[in-house]
Amino acid sequence: MSQKLLAPLLGLACAFSSYSYAQQWQFKVEPYLLLTSIDGNSTIGTVDAPLAVDFDTILNNFDSAFMLQFAAFHQSNWAVMADWGYIDRSKSHQQARLGVLNTQVRQSVLQVALAYKQSSPNVGEWINYLGLRRWDNSYQFNLETNHFPQTSFVDRDEDWVDIILGFKIDKSITNNWLLSSSGDIGGFGLATTKLTGSLKVGVSYHLSDEWDVSLLYKGTYVDYDTGDEADSSYFNYQTITHGPIISASYQF
Repeated sequence: MSQKLLAPLLGLACAFSSYSYAQQWQFKVEPYLLLTSIDGNSTIGTVDAPLAVDFDTILNNFDSAFMLQFAAFHQSNWAVMADWGYIDRSKSHQQARLGVLNTQVRQSVLQVALAYKQSSPNVGEWINYLGLRRWDNSYQFNLETNHFPQTSFVDRDEDWVDIILGFKIDKSITNNWLLSSSGDIGGFGLATTKLTGSLKVGVSYHLSDEWDVSLLYKGTYVDYDTGDEADSSYFNYQTITHGPIISASYQF
């Protein structure tokens, strides 16, 4: 009889333990739309001058990107945060003197960080974090010239990882409105990135205990190069990705 009672009691104990552990965590999922512009310069190997000249035009043709943020906060105030964004765009650009430039540019950025949360009446909720930001870029350019039978073609993949230090501040304005700001800096020349950083500012509106909506503006800068400038292995990427953000977050 005692053995028959022991099994369900152990089951209840395990279930209660799992529930108690889950109660120690709070999760936040936030998909958002970034209306993207990318300004800057890039050099890929020893490509023909017309291709290099048109790269700024290519970058400025991005329209939008879908991104997702996730955070898990423990009751000890420690947290794990992640931010992922992906852009993939193809476009043809006609130039009267040169020909048709067909492009496909993909940019993926994944950020993972360990964070600690604090709060005070004057500052609001303050989060400091240390993490990694991984860039994964792919470029395909095909120039169909007007004056030559052959075409110029470039197909290049570049990826790298940066160490970042950052912060996030949420300051209450009224009962439902928050002023939100966050930023980070990284690279520090530890690998091939000279400098990278981001800054985001805006407002959030508290709809309920579970839902928030936000309108912000974000900019991310990177200055990266690798290889020898004299040969085809060289790659330089110095850009600012920026634009307004519209997001909705769910907390549970």
